[in-house]
Amino acid sequence: MAQTQELRQLKDYDVLGVGACRRENLLNDLGAKVLLTHSYLIPASQLPLYASILQETLQWLNPQEVREGFAFPEASQSPTEFLFQLLLEDFQKNFPKTSLYLNSELRESMKSYLLEFPWKGPLLSDHFRYFPLFLKRKFQDSRLYLMAQKEWLCSYLSFADFGGSTLQTGRIFVNPSLQVLHSGVEIQEVQLKPGLSIFYYDFFQRKVREYQVSAEEAAVMDLLQEERVYNLDQLVEQLLIMELPVSFSREEWRKKLVKLKSESILIDSGLGRISN
Repeated sequence: MAQTQELRQLKDYDVLGVGACRRENLLNDLGAKVLLTHSYLIPASQLPLYASILQETLQWLNPQEVREGFAFPEASQSPTEFLFQLLLEDFQKNFPKTSLYLNSELRESMKSYLLEFPWKGPLLSDHFRYFPLFLKRKFQDSRLYLMAQKEWLCSYLSFADFGGSTLQTGRIFVNPSLQVLHSGVEIQEVQLKPGLSIFYYDFFQRKVREYQVSAEEAAVMDLLQEERVYNLDQLVEQLLIMELPVSFSREEWRKKLVKLKSESILIDSGLGRISN
């Protein structure tokens, strides 16, 4: 009994299918773990997917024990009510400023959202992907939308799995986790400045980062979204012939690319760090 009490209890809806920094945090915890499953919360149509993701998770998490989750906190509480409370708590954890902004409107907004987008599992956090747009449509409040969208992006980047890259050696490419948000106003509650901001998972520092992008930096990222592939020299040459608001020399472009690489916004496949 004493040994069981010492195990760290992890809930399946918090760990199944996660990657990026949340997986890193879980793996850095060297203590013994027990994984609590909640298959009774999963719609029948999603159970095969749930079972598949569970097996993948068990391989890297390697818990000491797996057992069905505890019964509902209250005997009178239905699975639907239990799930709603879980989603509400998860939302308040990942959208703290949005939750405060909505205040008394939060519960009813959540209920309306779930009617339009029923939860199918297995992740709780992933279910809020469309919540910022839902709020924008419901309240016609652009500040609320931007606040919720930034909190969603930071939450998403903390648990999403972006996989590995199989790109050819020497290719310069954009960090695959990169997400973009443009704001015409400052949102002090979430420290969002006017302009174009990007959010991404830094695979080297192992954390979610934010970076405000200039027009020329945005041009670099747009160029790398095209089908053509570039190494460093080819990318510099292409930027030199493009019509941009500001002109830079070859060395100035190279320094800018070095900066973007140092920020882990650009990645040089197979060649390590870009150097001067």
